[in-house]
Amino acid sequence: MEHTSKDLRVRRTLKAIRSAFYELVLTKNYSDISITELTDLAEINRKTFYLHYSSLDDLVKEVEQEIVDHILQNVRMSAEQMDVAGCVDNFYHYLDECDEVQQKLLCDSHYYFFYEDVTDAVLKSNAFSRFFEMTKHPDIVRSYSICITFIYRNWLKNGRPIPLDELIEYASMIIAKGYSGIIEKEA
Repeated sequence: MEHTSKDLRVRRTLKAIRSAFYELVLTKNYSDISITELTDLAEINRKTFYLHYSSLDDLVKEVEQEIVDHILQNVRMSAEQMDVAGCVDNFYHYLDECDEVQQKLLCDSHYYFFYEDVTDAVLKSNAFSRFFEMTKHPDIVRSYSICITFIYRNWLKNGRPIPLDELIEYASMIIAKGYSGIIEKEA
């Protein structure tokens, strides 16, 4: 459900809902967030929430779509040119520049469903269609492509042990060349 009202009260209400949701995301797992808690924090009543969203999942879908749109803005050109390294570079820089809420939604294991929905939408977009159309088993290739985010999430979880640019270079090689592309050859 896209909200584009010009009514100031509606925009304030939607902003309050979104702010309350983001605050709860930072402190709770999704399964622990209730509509009552969200509406209390947003200082609105439940009925007002339901005027704008049919459920908490409806709000999540809206946030997911916004993030998909932002990711595609960042990687579309590289994807359309079938530039794997460019996709990884742009995507990692996007993730690195995300705010705390977006990083939690995309990288925290308690929000794995969110990450899966966003990743699925990005990889099924027109920008990525050529990557998969040229293969015999597009679903297998799409599954392999998901590794890009796992690499970043693990790097983040481990406290960023190497510089971002080195991570980008290494992840690009792994994705583009597979394991054989990163094995250190004996001298």
